[in-house]
Amino acid sequence: MKFLRKIVSLILVFILGFWMAFAGILDGTKTGNALEEVVGYFPDRSDIDNLLEKSRREKSQKVGSHSEEKNNSHSSKVESNSKSNEINYDLIETTIVDLTNELRRDQGLSILIPNDTLRAGAYVRAEELEESFSHTRPDGSDAFTVFQTEGLFYPYKMVGENLAMGTYYLPEEEMAQLLFEGWVESEGHYENMIRQEYAEIGVGVHYDGEFLYLTQLFGTQQ
Repeated sequence: MKFLRKIVSLILVFILGFWMAFAGILDGTKTGNALEEVVGYFPDRSDIDNLLEKSRREKSQKVGSHSEEKNNSHSSKVESNSKSNEINYDLIETTIVDLTNELRRDQGLSILIPNDTLRAGAYVRAEELEESFSHTRPDGSDAFTVFQTEGLFYPYKMVGENLAMGTYYLPEEEMAQLLFEGWVESEGHYENMIRQEYAEIGVGVHYDGEFLYLTQLFGTQQ
């Protein structure tokens, strides 16, 4: 009987250890880390894939929104955007523009016309997001000071910005769709995309090897 009780006790301890490991109670402790290594051998491939998928989706979206009205005056010149050899920036950009205009058509609104200067500014902003994911630029200035950059004059009376970032793990169109849906589900971003007063759009894309950054710039010229 003593032997049997020991066996039962060991089984209960083993089961409790598994439960605590999966529940995350011991996360960050030596015991928890050791248990994670042990139980890591037991899930099958489909379980692991499902866990990875869930983890990626949970950390895949961080978004922000901002819009305001301003007036500016400078000289103009459109700069070409940079490209990544690893992904098709043009496909992501086009997908975002198409999805935005499809959303506007569904609301009975006019479509946004792609504008080269907004596009160039959006690419500048997308690259800056790697350093500072914010509507404030890395130098501390307002996002729309990008239009004070030489060659990026955009004489706007209204302008807005949507930002998004996500772990890059899907094909281009699917990744664009995922981040776009994040904008749709966020009140501020959604309002930017369906704002009747906007007439033009530019989309910027940047990939740092892990994260995909997107910028939408909306505008109406004076």
